[in-house]
Amino acid sequence: GVVKFAPYGLRKVEAALIENGFNVVTVHPYDIEKYLSNAKVVGVSVMDPLGFGPVSVTFSSLLGGTPSTRLEFVNLMEKLRPFKDKIKIIVGGPGSWQLEWDEYWKNFVDCIIIGEADEVVPDLFRKALRGEILPKVIHCKSPDVEKIPTIKNPSVNGLIEISRGCGRGCRFCSETLKRRRDIPLNKILEEVKLNIRGGTRGVLLHAEDVLLYGCKDPKFVPNEEKVVELFKAVKTITNHVGISHCSLAAVCSKPKIVEEISHILEVGEKIPMFGVQTGVETGSSRIMEKYMHGKCLPFHPNEWCDVVEQAFAIMHDNLWIPAATLLIGLPDETDDDIIKTIELVERLRDYRSLIVPLIFIPMEVCALRRERRFAKESLRETHWELLIACMDHDIYWVDDLEENYLAGFKNIPVKLGYQAFAWWVKRAWKKRRGEILKLYA
Repeated sequence: GVVKFAPYGLRKVEAALIENGFNVVTVHPYDIEKYLSNAKVVGVSVMDPLGFGPVSVTFSSLLGGTPSTRLEFVNLMEKLRPFKDKIKIIVGGPGSWQLEWDEYWKNFVDCIIIGEADEVVPDLFRKALRGEILPKVIHCKSPDVEKIPTIKNPSVNGLIEISRGCGRGCRFCSETLKRRRDIPLNKILEEVKLNIRGGTRGVLLHAEDVLLYGCKDPKFVPNEEKVVELFKAVKTITNHVGISHCSLAAVCSKPKIVEEISHILEVGEKIPMFGVQTGVETGSSRIMEKYMHGKCLPFHPNEWCDVVEQAFAIMHDNLWIPAATLLIGLPDETDDDIIKTIELVERLRDYRSLIVPLIFIPMEVCALRRERRFAKESLRETHWELLIACMDHDIYWVDDLEENYLAGFKNIPVKLGYQAFAWWVKRAWKKRRGEILKLYA
């Protein structure tokens, strides 16, 4: 039925519609048929509807099968099909660009919104309610921060946006091409309180780089004062605070900021560890210079490997656990570039972390969108060596991470289930590793 928690982006659209007088109900896809008889417009938020995202492509390429996100999207559209004559279907969200690639789904829905929809949805939904023909695809401009609405209902995982956009300009990414805008602290705290009142256990502060909140430096050196002020203010409302992403360059340029956040959140005392997503991407300074020069700032691409290792060391000392991505198959990638990345992965062995390689996808909203998609058949021997190096690294740390992660669990069946899964992964990898080595011997 009506969901208690919804994806954050969908909550933003819901807020924009509520503020403009619309009667809105946010429901679970599994229950949507109960609400379609009286509906005029159905808005759908998608993350990876056709399975073209980097994670889906990587794992389906290596393991086979159809991505679950595609199956879920197709299932939802089939539920909407009998009502197509009486409703307008508007699709947005981070993965909406995939539908523009596919003529069938592009024609099935009434409108695809690509980009930040905060400003366009009120007028678009008014036109839909009047029965007007909608533009098939809308590419939205980024709104000014004062035009971004505050959510009205709790979000999944208590996620709260503290900044939008990035500005570092990495050519393979969509968010880094958008200008960064910080959400005012009073609006952030309003959403924190709303989530806690709504039943979330804690909040997850989200940005492309949480450590750059309040930063005005053109070389992306963090504003320590603003970041510390943010975490102290949020901590007065809830003891359970997490973050989504941070950059290694920010960690390395202001190591004290990691220590201060750990102190505020009592990492190592009340919580055993602090997880965060980050991007290593490559160990090749040539690739860094060509595709992601801004990712290194305030450092130079030639310093990247040292920056990565130093940042990992800082996080290790403060019990931060980076889940780091690598990119496989960027245009013009050579064996030498891959070997340099393998060498960097090996340098990181002593630091508690997970490293996940992802296949490059030329997303429609990135600067490299006209490049050819990297295929599984293009994987070379050095690529497999890199995959082995990453998996060896992750297996090396899995027992330590399991012990820390499960430290606060009181549910015995959950703990045993997780331990059994970790044992199976290690056993399966031992067999698969031997097969790969035999294949490329």
